[in-house]
Amino acid sequence: MSSRSLTTDLRALGRRAVAAVRAAPAWLGGILTGLQGLALSYLAVLAPSLAVAASAPQNGVGGADWAGASSVATSLWLLGHGVPAEVGGTVVALIPVGLTVLNGAILAALARRFAARTWGSWVLAVATYAVGVGAMASVVGSPSQGAHVVTAVIVAVALAAVGVAIGIWRAHGADLSALARVPAWATTGVRRGAAMASLLVMLAAAAGAAAAVAGRHAIGEAATALGLDAVSAGVLAIAELAYVPTLIVWMVAWLTGQGFAVGLGTHYAPGDLSVDALPTVPLLGALPSASGGLLVWAPMLVAIAALAVRIAVRRPLLTWREDLAADVVAACTLCLVMATAFVASSGAAGPGRLEAVGPDALATTAALLGLTAAGLAVGAAALRAPAALGALRARAGASRSREAPTAS
Repeated sequence: MSSRSLTTDLRALGRRAVAAVRAAPAWLGGILTGLQGLALSYLAVLAPSLAVAASAPQNGVGGADWAGASSVATSLWLLGHGVPAEVGGTVVALIPVGLTVLNGAILAALARRFAARTWGSWVLAVATYAVGVGAMASVVGSPSQGAHVVTAVIVAVALAAVGVAIGIWRAHGADLSALARVPAWATTGVRRGAAMASLLVMLAAAAGAAAAVAGRHAIGEAATALGLDAVSAGVLAIAELAYVPTLIVWMVAWLTGQGFAVGLGTHYAPGDLSVDALPTVPLLGALPSASGGLLVWAPMLVAIAALAVRIAVRRPLLTWREDLAADVVAACTLCLVMATAFVASSGAAGPGRLEAVGPDALATTAALLGLTAAGLAVGAAALRAPAALGALRARAGASRSREAPTAS
Protein backbone atom coordinates (compact mmCIF):
# COMPACT_ATOMS: atom_id res chain seq x y z
CA MET A 1 0.00 0.00 0.00
CA SER A 2 1.31 3.46 -0.90
CA SER A 3 2.16 5.78 1.99
CA ARG A 4 1.66 8.93 -0.07
CA SER A 5 -0.61 11.62 1.29
CA LEU A 6 -1.47 15.21 0.61
CA THR A 7 0.93 16.33 3.35
CA THR A 8 3.90 14.43 1.93
CA ASP A 9 3.12 15.64 -1.58
CA LEU A 10 3.01 19.25 -0.40
CA ARG A 11 6.27 18.82 1.45
CA ALA A 12 7.92 17.36 -1.62
CA LEU A 13 6.57 20.19 -3.74
CA GLY A 14 7.96 22.70 -1.27
CA ARG A 15 11.38 21.03 -1.33
CA ARG A 16 11.40 21.11 -5.14
CA ALA A 17 10.45 24.80 -5.12
CA VAL A 18 13.24 25.66 -2.68
CA ALA A 19 15.72 23.61 -4.70
CA ALA A 20 14.64 25.39 -7.88
CA VAL A 21 15.14 28.79 -6.27
CA ARG A 22 18.57 27.79 -4.98
CA ALA A 23 19.57 26.54 -8.42
CA ALA A 24 18.57 29.83 -10.03
CA PRO A 25 21.23 32.44 -10.88
CA ALA A 26 22.47 34.56 -8.01
CA TRP A 27 20.99 37.75 -9.43
CA LEU A 28 17.51 36.22 -9.44
CA GLY A 29 17.64 35.89 -5.65
CA GLY A 30 18.06 39.64 -5.36
CA ILE A 31 15.02 40.33 -7.53
CA LEU A 32 12.95 37.80 -5.58
CA THR A 33 14.01 39.45 -2.32
CA GLY A 34 12.88 42.88 -3.51
CA LEU A 35 9.57 41.65 -4.96
CA GLN A 36 8.66 39.60 -1.91
CA GLY A 37 9.67 42.47 0.36
CA LEU A 38 7.20 44.71 -1.47
CA ALA A 39 4.40 42.15 -1.31
CA LEU A 40 4.82 41.05 2.30
CA SER A 41 5.35 44.53 3.74
CA TYR A 42 2.21 45.73 1.93
CA LEU A 43 0.20 42.71 3.09
CA ALA A 44 1.25 43.43 6.68
CA VAL A 45 -0.71 46.69 6.39
CA LEU A 46 -3.46 45.55 4.05
CA ALA A 47 -4.62 42.56 6.11
CA PRO A 48 -5.57 44.57 9.24
CA SER A 49 -7.33 47.19 7.09
CA LEU A 50 -9.42 44.53 5.35
CA ALA A 51 -10.22 42.96 8.73
CA VAL A 52 -11.64 46.28 9.96
CA ALA A 53 -13.65 46.68 6.75
CA ALA A 54 -15.04 43.18 7.08
CA SER A 55 -16.07 43.70 10.71
CA ALA A 56 -17.62 47.13 10.14
CA PRO A 57 -21.45 47.35 10.14
CA GLN A 58 -22.84 46.85 6.64
CA ASN A 59 -25.05 49.60 5.31
CA GLY A 60 -27.04 48.94 2.15
CA VAL A 61 -26.27 46.28 -0.42
CA GLY A 62 -22.78 47.43 -1.30
CA GLY A 63 -21.12 45.25 1.32
CA ALA A 64 -17.81 46.08 2.93
CA ASP A 65 -15.80 49.02 1.68
CA TRP A 66 -12.87 47.03 0.33
CA ALA A 67 -11.67 49.84 -1.91
CA GLY A 68 -11.59 52.30 0.98
CA ALA A 69 -9.70 49.83 3.17
CA SER A 70 -7.17 49.23 0.40
CA SER A 71 -6.70 52.97 -0.08
CA VAL A 72 -6.08 53.52 3.63
CA ALA A 73 -3.61 50.60 3.69
CA THR A 74 -1.73 51.97 0.70
CA SER A 75 -1.51 55.43 2.26
CA LEU A 76 -0.26 53.98 5.55
CA TRP A 77 2.28 51.79 3.75
CA LEU A 78 3.63 54.78 1.85
CA LEU A 79 3.64 56.82 5.08
CA GLY A 80 6.11 54.26 6.42
CA HIS A 81 8.34 55.28 3.49
CA GLY A 82 8.09 59.00 4.19
CA VAL A 83 5.16 59.91 1.91
CA PRO A 84 2.54 62.06 3.71
CA ALA A 85 -0.88 60.41 3.82
CA GLU A 86 -4.20 62.13 3.28
CA VAL A 87 -6.95 60.65 5.43
CA GLY A 88 -10.36 62.28 5.23
CA GLY A 89 -8.86 65.48 3.86
CA THR A 90 -6.30 65.61 6.67
CA VAL A 91 -2.60 65.36 5.85
CA VAL A 92 -0.57 63.11 8.17
CA ALA A 93 3.21 63.27 7.80
CA LEU A 94 4.28 61.68 11.10
CA ILE A 95 6.12 58.52 10.08
CA PRO A 96 5.22 55.32 11.94
CA VAL A 97 8.81 54.34 12.68
CA GLY A 98 7.73 50.90 13.85
CA LEU A 99 6.29 50.14 10.41
CA THR A 100 9.52 51.28 8.78
CA VAL A 101 11.51 48.99 11.08
CA LEU A 102 9.11 46.12 10.29
CA ASN A 103 9.68 46.61 6.56
CA GLY A 104 13.43 46.46 7.13
CA ALA A 105 13.07 43.28 9.21
CA ILE A 106 11.01 41.65 6.44
CA LEU A 107 13.69 42.50 3.89
CA ALA A 108 16.41 41.11 6.16
CA ALA A 109 14.53 37.82 6.64
CA LEU A 110 13.91 37.46 2.91
CA ALA A 111 17.51 38.32 2.01
CA ARG A 112 18.74 35.71 4.45
CA ARG A 113 16.67 33.11 2.61
CA PHE A 114 16.94 34.12 -1.04
CA ALA A 115 19.72 36.64 -1.69
CA ALA A 116 23.20 35.49 -2.64
CA ARG A 117 26.47 36.77 -1.26
CA THR A 118 27.23 38.94 -4.27
CA TRP A 119 27.14 42.66 -4.90
CA GLY A 120 24.84 42.07 -7.86
CA SER A 121 22.25 40.28 -5.73
CA TRP A 122 22.34 43.07 -3.14
CA VAL A 123 22.05 45.84 -5.73
CA LEU A 124 19.16 44.13 -7.51
CA ALA A 125 17.28 43.56 -4.26
CA VAL A 126 17.66 47.21 -3.26
CA ALA A 127 16.80 48.47 -6.76
CA THR A 128 13.75 46.23 -7.10
CA TYR A 129 12.35 47.35 -3.76
CA ALA A 130 13.05 51.03 -4.43
CA VAL A 131 11.50 50.92 -7.91
CA GLY A 132 8.39 49.24 -6.53
CA VAL A 133 7.98 51.82 -3.77
CA GLY A 134 8.54 54.66 -6.22
CA ALA A 135 6.03 53.20 -8.67
CA MET A 136 3.41 52.87 -5.94
CA ALA A 137 4.01 56.45 -4.78
CA SER A 138 3.74 57.81 -8.33
CA VAL A 139 0.54 55.88 -9.08
CA VAL A 140 -1.23 56.77 -5.84
CA GLY A 141 -0.04 60.38 -5.57
CA SER A 142 -0.87 63.32 -7.79
CA PRO A 143 1.55 64.69 -10.40
CA SER A 144 2.33 67.60 -8.06
CA GLN A 145 3.77 65.17 -5.49
CA GLY A 146 6.99 64.51 -7.40
CA ALA A 147 9.04 65.42 -4.33
CA HIS A 148 7.17 62.78 -2.33
CA VAL A 149 8.09 60.15 -4.91
CA VAL A 150 11.74 61.11 -4.60
CA THR A 151 11.46 60.93 -0.80
CA ALA A 152 9.85 57.49 -1.01
CA VAL A 153 12.63 56.19 -3.27
CA ILE A 154 15.38 57.60 -1.03
CA VAL A 155 13.83 56.06 2.09
CA ALA A 156 13.31 52.75 0.28
CA VAL A 157 16.92 52.65 -0.91
CA ALA A 158 18.27 53.39 2.58
CA LEU A 159 15.92 50.87 4.19
CA ALA A 160 16.56 48.08 1.69
CA ALA A 161 20.31 48.67 1.62
CA VAL A 162 20.58 48.10 5.37
CA GLY A 163 17.96 45.34 5.62
CA VAL A 164 19.25 43.26 2.71
CA ALA A 165 22.86 43.64 3.85
CA ILE A 166 21.97 42.41 7.34
CA GLY A 167 20.13 39.42 5.86
CA ILE A 168 23.03 38.49 3.58
CA TRP A 169 25.54 38.84 6.41
CA ARG A 170 23.47 36.65 8.72
CA ALA A 171 23.13 33.94 6.07
CA HIS A 172 26.61 33.94 4.59
CA GLY A 173 28.76 35.85 7.05
CA ALA A 174 30.48 39.18 6.55
CA ASP A 175 34.00 39.78 5.30
CA LEU A 176 35.33 42.42 7.68
CA SER A 177 38.97 42.20 6.58
CA ALA A 178 38.71 45.70 5.12
CA LEU A 179 38.23 47.06 8.64
CA ALA A 180 41.84 46.13 9.38
CA ARG A 181 42.88 49.12 7.27
CA VAL A 182 40.65 51.50 9.26
CA PRO A 183 42.48 53.32 12.07
CA ALA A 184 41.82 51.92 15.53
CA TRP A 185 40.61 55.29 16.82
CA ALA A 186 37.91 55.41 14.10
CA THR A 187 36.51 51.93 14.83
CA THR A 188 36.66 52.63 18.57
CA GLY A 189 34.74 55.86 18.04
CA VAL A 190 32.02 54.14 16.04
CA ARG A 191 31.71 51.47 18.73
CA ARG A 192 31.35 54.13 21.41
CA GLY A 193 28.75 56.00 19.37
CA ALA A 194 26.73 52.84 18.73
CA ALA A 195 26.93 51.87 22.40
CA MET A 196 25.77 55.31 23.50
CA ALA A 197 22.87 55.23 21.04
CA SER A 198 21.79 51.81 22.31
CA LEU A 199 22.06 52.83 25.95
CA LEU A 200 20.17 56.06 25.29
CA VAL A 201 17.33 54.19 23.60
CA MET A 202 17.16 51.79 26.56
CA LEU A 203 16.92 54.72 28.99
CA ALA A 204 14.23 56.35 26.85
CA ALA A 205 12.26 53.11 26.69
CA ALA A 206 12.46 52.78 30.47
CA ALA A 207 11.31 56.38 30.91
CA GLY A 208 8.47 55.78 28.46
CA ALA A 209 7.42 52.64 30.32
CA ALA A 210 7.36 54.58 33.60
CA ALA A 211 5.22 57.30 31.96
CA ALA A 212 2.87 54.63 30.58
CA VAL A 213 2.44 53.10 34.04
CA ALA A 214 1.72 56.53 35.49
CA GLY A 215 -0.83 57.21 32.75
CA ARG A 216 -2.48 53.79 32.74
CA HIS A 217 -5.82 55.23 33.84
CA ALA A 218 -5.82 57.75 30.99
CA ILE A 219 -4.96 54.96 28.55
CA GLY A 220 -7.85 52.83 29.82
CA GLU A 221 -10.33 55.71 29.71
CA ALA A 222 -9.36 56.56 26.12
CA ALA A 223 -9.70 52.94 25.03
CA THR A 224 -13.12 52.65 26.69
CA ALA A 225 -14.35 55.92 25.20
CA LEU A 226 -13.66 54.67 21.67
CA GLY A 227 -16.11 51.79 22.09
CA LEU A 228 -14.40 49.57 19.51
CA ASP A 229 -15.26 45.97 18.73
CA ALA A 230 -12.69 43.23 19.14
CA VAL A 231 -11.32 43.39 15.59
CA SER A 232 -11.11 47.19 15.47
CA ALA A 233 -9.48 47.29 18.91
CA GLY A 234 -6.88 44.74 17.79
CA VAL A 235 -6.10 46.71 14.64
CA LEU A 236 -5.82 49.93 16.68
CA ALA A 237 -3.38 48.20 19.00
CA ILE A 238 -1.28 47.11 16.03
CA ALA A 239 -1.37 50.64 14.60
CA GLU A 240 -0.26 52.06 17.94
CA LEU A 241 2.62 49.59 18.06
CA ALA A 242 3.85 51.15 14.82
CA TYR A 243 4.19 54.46 16.67
CA VAL A 244 5.80 53.09 19.85
CA PRO A 245 9.34 53.59 18.43
CA THR A 246 8.31 57.15 17.56
CA LEU A 247 7.30 57.67 21.19
CA ILE A 248 10.67 56.28 22.32
CA VAL A 249 12.46 58.83 20.11
CA TRP A 250 10.32 61.53 21.73
CA MET A 251 11.47 60.28 25.13
CA VAL A 252 15.09 60.55 23.99
CA ALA A 253 14.36 64.21 23.25
CA TRP A 254 12.72 64.43 26.69
CA LEU A 255 15.88 63.08 28.34
CA THR A 256 18.00 65.78 26.68
CA GLY A 257 15.87 68.41 28.42
CA GLN A 258 14.58 69.91 25.17
CA GLY A 259 11.41 67.82 25.15
CA PHE A 260 8.87 67.58 22.36
CA ALA A 261 5.48 68.91 21.33
CA VAL A 262 2.21 67.14 20.56
CA GLY A 263 0.43 70.08 18.99
CA LEU A 264 0.98 73.82 18.92
CA GLY A 265 1.27 75.34 22.37
CA THR A 266 2.25 72.09 24.08
CA HIS A 267 5.61 71.13 25.51
CA TYR A 268 6.67 67.95 27.29
CA ALA A 269 10.04 68.35 29.01
CA PRO A 270 11.55 67.48 32.42
CA GLY A 271 11.43 71.10 33.50
CA ASP A 272 8.26 72.21 31.75
CA LEU A 273 4.89 70.64 31.02
CA SER A 274 2.35 72.49 28.88
CA VAL A 275 -0.54 70.29 27.75
CA ASP A 276 -3.75 70.80 25.83
CA ALA A 277 -6.62 68.67 24.60
CA LEU A 278 -5.41 65.61 22.68
CA PRO A 279 -7.17 63.22 20.31
CA THR A 280 -8.76 60.18 21.92
CA VAL A 281 -5.88 57.81 21.24
CA PRO A 282 -4.89 55.43 24.05
CA LEU A 283 -1.17 55.64 23.22
CA LEU A 284 -1.16 59.37 23.99
CA GLY A 285 -2.02 58.51 27.58
CA ALA A 286 1.58 57.27 27.90
CA LEU A 287 3.00 60.78 27.47
CA PRO A 288 4.83 62.27 30.49
CA SER A 289 2.40 63.75 32.99
CA ALA A 290 4.83 65.39 35.43
CA SER A 291 7.70 67.87 35.41
CA GLY A 292 9.92 69.76 37.82
CA GLY A 293 11.44 68.48 41.03
CA LEU A 294 13.98 65.72 40.57
CA LEU A 295 12.95 65.35 36.94
CA VAL A 296 14.95 68.45 36.03
CA TRP A 297 18.05 66.30 36.56
CA ALA A 298 16.95 63.83 33.86
CA PRO A 299 19.43 65.23 31.28
CA MET A 300 22.24 64.13 33.58
CA LEU A 301 21.36 60.56 32.62
CA VAL A 302 22.57 61.30 29.09
CA ALA A 303 25.91 62.57 30.39
CA ILE A 304 26.21 59.61 32.76
CA ALA A 305 25.49 57.21 29.89
CA ALA A 306 28.27 58.81 27.84
CA LEU A 307 30.59 58.61 30.86
CA ALA A 308 29.80 54.89 31.36
CA VAL A 309 30.38 54.07 27.70
CA ARG A 310 33.63 56.05 27.67
CA ILE A 311 34.94 54.02 30.59
CA ALA A 312 33.66 50.67 29.30
CA VAL A 313 34.68 50.98 25.63
CA ARG A 314 38.37 51.81 25.57
CA ARG A 315 41.60 50.65 23.95
CA PRO A 316 44.69 51.03 26.16
CA LEU A 317 47.03 51.31 23.17
CA LEU A 318 45.51 54.57 21.93
CA THR A 319 47.35 57.80 22.63
CA TRP A 320 45.46 60.70 24.17
CA ARG A 321 45.19 62.35 20.76
CA GLU A 322 43.75 59.18 19.22
CA ASP A 323 41.37 58.82 22.18
CA LEU A 324 40.22 62.39 21.60
CA ALA A 325 39.64 61.66 17.92
CA ALA A 326 37.68 58.54 18.87
CA ASP A 327 35.49 60.64 21.17
CA VAL A 328 34.81 63.09 18.33
CA VAL A 329 33.83 60.20 16.05
CA ALA A 330 31.60 58.77 18.81
CA ALA A 331 29.79 62.07 19.36
CA CYS A 332 29.32 62.59 15.62
CA THR A 333 28.01 59.03 15.17
CA LEU A 334 25.51 59.39 18.00
CA CYS A 335 24.29 62.80 16.87
CA LEU A 336 23.94 61.69 13.25
CA VAL A 337 21.86 58.67 14.21
CA MET A 338 19.66 60.54 16.66
CA ALA A 339 19.23 63.61 14.41
CA THR A 340 17.89 61.28 11.71
CA ALA A 341 15.53 59.76 14.26
CA PHE A 342 14.38 63.20 15.45
CA VAL A 343 13.57 64.28 11.89
CA ALA A 344 11.74 61.02 11.18
CA SER A 345 9.65 61.36 14.36
CA SER A 346 8.51 64.92 13.63
CA GLY A 347 5.75 66.10 11.34
CA ALA A 348 2.05 66.77 11.02
CA ALA A 349 -0.25 64.34 12.81
CA GLY A 350 -3.51 66.04 11.87
CA PRO A 351 -5.13 69.41 11.19
CA GLY A 352 -4.86 72.60 13.22
CA ARG A 353 -2.68 72.32 16.31
CA LEU A 354 -1.50 68.84 15.38
CA GLU A 355 0.46 70.17 12.43
CA ALA A 356 3.45 70.53 14.79
CA VAL A 357 4.32 67.25 16.50
CA GLY A 358 7.65 65.91 17.71
CA PRO A 359 10.97 67.35 18.86
CA ASP A 360 12.92 70.26 17.43
CA ALA A 361 15.63 68.27 15.67
CA LEU A 362 18.28 71.01 15.62
CA ALA A 363 17.93 72.17 19.23
CA THR A 364 17.62 68.63 20.56
CA THR A 365 20.68 67.42 18.66
CA ALA A 366 22.68 70.38 19.94
CA ALA A 367 21.67 69.60 23.54
CA LEU A 368 22.51 65.93 23.00
CA LEU A 369 25.94 66.89 21.65
CA GLY A 370 26.67 69.07 24.67
CA LEU A 371 25.63 66.42 27.21
CA THR A 372 27.53 63.71 25.36
CA ALA A 373 30.69 65.82 25.13
CA ALA A 374 30.52 66.51 28.86
CA GLY A 375 30.18 62.83 29.71
CA LEU A 376 32.99 61.80 27.35
CA ALA A 377 35.27 64.51 28.73
CA VAL A 378 34.71 63.42 32.33
CA GLY A 379 35.25 59.79 31.38
CA ALA A 380 38.47 60.57 29.53
CA ALA A 381 39.72 62.61 32.47
CA ALA A 382 38.88 59.82 34.91
CA LEU A 383 40.81 57.29 32.82
CA ARG A 384 43.80 59.52 32.15
CA ALA A 385 44.03 61.03 35.64
CA PRO A 386 45.85 58.10 37.37
CA ALA A 387 48.50 57.94 34.67
CA ALA A 388 48.92 61.71 34.68
CA LEU A 389 49.23 61.83 38.49
CA GLY A 390 51.72 58.97 38.38
CA ALA A 391 53.81 60.83 35.83
CA LEU A 392 53.72 63.99 37.93
CA ARG A 393 54.79 62.07 41.03
CA ALA A 394 57.62 60.41 39.12
CA ARG A 395 58.84 63.79 37.89
CA ALA A 396 58.58 65.25 41.36
CA GLY A 397 60.51 62.29 42.80
CA ALA A 398 63.19 62.58 40.14
CA SER A 399 63.50 66.30 40.80
CA ARG A 400 63.89 65.74 44.54
CA SER A 401 66.53 63.05 43.98
CA ARG A 402 68.56 65.41 41.82
CA GLU A 403 68.30 68.21 44.37
CA ALA A 404 69.28 66.04 47.37
CA PRO A 405 73.05 65.66 46.55
CA THR A 406 73.29 69.36 45.78
CA ALA A 407 71.83 70.26 49.15
CA SER A 408 74.26 67.95 50.96
